[in-house]
Amino acid sequence: METDMPGIDMGINQKDVALVKDMLLPGETVGVTVRQRKYAPGGSLITPTSLIATSNRIIIINRESLGIRKDFEVIAYDKITSVRLEHGVISSTVFVRIEGYDTDRGLLAGTGKQEGEISGLKNKDARELLDYLNARISEAGAAGSAARQVSGGASGNYVFCSKCGAKLDASAKFCSKCGAKIS
Repeated sequence: METDMPGIDMGINQKDVALVKDMLLPGETVGVTVRQRKYAPGGSLITPTSLIATSNRIIIINRESLGIRKDFEVIAYDKITSVRLEHGVISSTVFVRIEGYDTDRGLLAGTGKQEGEISGLKNKDARELLDYLNARISEAGAAGSAARQVSGGASGNYVFCSKCGAKLDASAKFCSKCGAKIS
């Protein structure tokens, strides 16, 4: 099945889509689905995590209790400050940093990490997911930049702290949340 983005042709996991079908907004389309591998570094044999990237947001399905319980995390693209890929020999990990997160509140709660991750992905799937997410984040940023110009701070522009992800006025020299120097 083709995705809603030209140049990316990943299979869509219909079982995962069925889990979130009632959560989808009118006109929202599923572009990419990925799931942790069962037998790979970072994978999960019994309760693999899935990520569904739609036209509006990402939906992360965390399975617990032998897959009986499912927790859903929903993150809009305009809240994502960065996405990065850690490419391994056998599998890859995609890290997602979200605006305003001090530490991850979902999948990595209590670990002190400042970004969520989905590990144990097929290398090709992880690369294609990264490309898809970056394209959507760019679109969200372009759509939001006009709004920031109108309703922005003193200068009308914003930057994000590279350490904690806090949204700051573009003229800021230091982060008002964590104190990091803004370059």
